[in-house]
Amino acid sequence: MEEPAIPMDFEGPGESFGTLYYRSLLQGRGILYVDQQLTAGEETKTWVQAYASDVSLFHKDFGTTMMKLSNLGVLTAPMGQIRKDCRKVS
Repeated sequence: MEEPAIPMDFEGPGESFGTLYYRSLLQGRGILYVDQQLTAGEETKTWVQAYASDVSLFHKDFGTTMMKLSNLGVLTAPMGQIRKDCRKVS
């Protein structure tokens, strides 16, 4: 029996990128159990509700987070490594 497809974050071109995920959580339709747990805690549920209803807030925080991630300094060859199996160190 094939399971029904679950739409991800693609909502077409436009400014609503990202909010479908949070709206799905509020409807009890998280893709993974751990995702759905974001609605279980009072503080995290507040963020889920905020991101589901305010695309500008999501865009601002997403952009800020991506900038922080870009400053982490990803290691590349020869210092870095690409893992085919993330459970094992190469």
